[in-house]
Amino acid sequence: MARILVVDEDPTARRVIRALLEDAGHEVVEASDGRRGLDAFGDEVPDLVITELYMDGMDGIEFLRAIRRTWPSEPVLVMSSRTGPNVKRLLKVAEVLGASGLLDKPIVQQNLLEKVGAVLAA
Repeated sequence: MARILVVDEDPTARRVIRALLEDAGHEVVEASDGRRGLDAFGDEVPDLVITELYMDGMDGIEFLRAIRRTWPSEPVLVMSSRTGPNVKRLLKVAEVLGASGLLDKPIVQQNLLEKVGAVLAA
């Protein structure tokens, strides 16, 4: 199906997302932060990136900006378990930077697969 890069510093979140996506037939590559996420692009650009907003080092917004410099049309879903006005502001920034959609955490299988399917079909 699709090659999907999942970037999140929480190894449990990455494992859950990986399991759900692989069960649906996707190939999943993981990275624990934005810098490692950029390294994971390597020679093969993924079909979709899913990234957490809040990470140490290079956060989700910096990561999204870096992706846009080289891959301006790369589909990216952003996610966060946090709430509040600062998160809403960051989600708005992600949308302005061209995020393809938003995912809430904790991840719900049906929601994840619907959003991934919609982004990949677009």
